[in-house]
Amino acid sequence: MKKLVTLAVPLIISQLVAQLLIFTDVWMMAQLSIMAIAGGGLGATVYSIVFIIAGSTVGCVANLIAIAYGKRASQPAQGEQEIRAAVKGGVLLSVILTLALQPVFLLMPELLAMADQDPQAQLLAVDYLDALKWSMLPTLLLLVLRSLVSAFGDTRSVMVMSLVTVALNVPLSYLFAFELDMGLAGLGYGTSLAALLVMIGYGYWVFQQPKYRDYQPLRQFREYRVGMMLPLLGLGVPIMIATLLEHALFSGAALLAGTLGAVSLAIHQIALQCLNLSWNVAFGFSQAASILVSQHVGRQEPQLVRRYAYLGMFLVTAVSAFFGIAVSVWPEFLTQVFSVEGDALATELVAALPSVMIMVALCFVVDGWQLAAISILRGMKVVKAPTISTVIGYWLIGLPAAWYLMKLMGLEGVWAGLGIGLAITGVMLVSLLYRHLNHFERLVLQSQGQPEQARSAQPESGPSGQQIPAESTSAVLT
Repeated sequence: MKKLVTLAVPLIISQLVAQLLIFTDVWMMAQLSIMAIAGGGLGATVYSIVFIIAGSTVGCVANLIAIAYGKRASQPAQGEQEIRAAVKGGVLLSVILTLALQPVFLLMPELLAMADQDPQAQLLAVDYLDALKWSMLPTLLLLVLRSLVSAFGDTRSVMVMSLVTVALNVPLSYLFAFELDMGLAGLGYGTSLAALLVMIGYGYWVFQQPKYRDYQPLRQFREYRVGMMLPLLGLGVPIMIATLLEHALFSGAALLAGTLGAVSLAIHQIALQCLNLSWNVAFGFSQAASILVSQHVGRQEPQLVRRYAYLGMFLVTAVSAFFGIAVSVWPEFLTQVFSVEGDALATELVAALPSVMIMVALCFVVDGWQLAAISILRGMKVVKAPTISTVIGYWLIGLPAAWYLMKLMGLEGVWAGLGIGLAITGVMLVSLLYRHLNHFERLVLQSQGQPEQARSAQPESGPSGQQIPAESTSAVLT
């Protein structure tokens, strides 16, 4: 457990620092004007949807690197080559996706007009997006660098990188927005410049380390080819679809909450912030478990794959339960934090919040289940079945249940429906995980028990044991 926690804690801090960055951006928007909050929020929402497409697809490079890292124990040359291919494939895919998504930003004025948004908010959102879009490529390249060092277990540098990003972003954004009087666009340019500077600095530091020197993406350009992106796309596209579905689930729930009035929508946003805090902590443990599982998949050590899968599930469940109990037992803390003195709706919000938070608390644990299970399955390169499970759980069960129960229970019904969808998704994903853990173990045992003449056809192995044939491995990892 110590190894998993040591790996997870810097990732958790990195996630929380990223949330702090969002908070500081919103605070600076508020210093500009209320309309800047509206326009900036609209722009940030649009950007997050576009970035999910690129970030979720590129992000799976961490698992590919971790599997290759584990493979180095028995097949050093092949493991090294696969790490280089994954890093360069991630860089190439980052560049191509950035270029491919630029037309979306060019069409944004027309798209926002079609969405019937406030005209002034539209103009501000477009100004913000025109500046923020320059952060996409450096952010994606930082994701590749983060994936490389995380797969090697060096998550502490990821935490430091996140802290440096905030330390640069806040003063640069303030300088552009207020001192240079660029307003909301200045916040976007500050974020973009900070991302570029951190990417250059962190990249220089990473590839100065002896163990990463051979993976520099600016060396051996002859290794670049379009085919090296195929493993990333095969793993990343289903992940991207599942991420978009989850994003759309909570966006749909927000629309349902909005039909119940301003107080319900405000409570829903408070509940989402609480769930987001729990999710970020759970994500750190899930990502750490996923990386360790990938390493031991590469080493073909099924007992350790199972161990870290179970530890990840346990820690995520425990942390999510802690947050769930906290918000349901002490809801008055939330009313003090989010209630605005003198606001006519404050009394209504304070009265309604506790009962809703009980439903929200139940969502924490089941959301943790599905997050941990799907992350660990990705560590085993199992992505197609989990994506189908999210379609069923989120859209065929969760959102219809939220819509139906809203009519009976109001906002509590919306969250009850979300909880049902997340719970069913979690159960399906945990069942898939258990089945694939057993399947992987059987294949390793069968490989080790093959006749001598069959073994001779396999690649040479190191001290850790025989390798699973390629055709058997693909059966586990699809």
